[in-house]
Amino acid sequence: MRSASPAMEPSPVDLSSNPVTKAKMSQSADVHPIDVTTEDLRTMILYLRKARERAIDIRDRSPAGSYLESVLIRTIDGIALELSQLDYLLAKKPVDVRAAGKHAQRMRPAI
Repeated sequence: MRSASPAMEPSPVDLSSNPVTKAKMSQSADVHPIDVTTEDLRTMILYLRKARERAIDIRDRSPAGSYLESVLIRTIDGIALELSQLDYLLAKKPVDVRAAGKHAQRMRPAI
């Protein structure tokens, strides 16, 4: 809803000049990869499955059509997505770079 007085209208704010915002933006740009083992993935999957089951139990006891139910439905869907992605990572075999070296050429080089 717009106010009648233009002086009361909120003006857009440039957040890039804020030092706190700059620090957060620089932190998010400094992404460092981490080593995750298969056992770590299995532990994450176990934790997420238990969290999903708990959310389903709570949703089943919540009133139908409530805000809590809608939040839990979105949470359960998000956890299911994360579980499927972790299952995909576990099923995918790592690429052996050394074996894919020179012998990976399937066609002869062009003249």
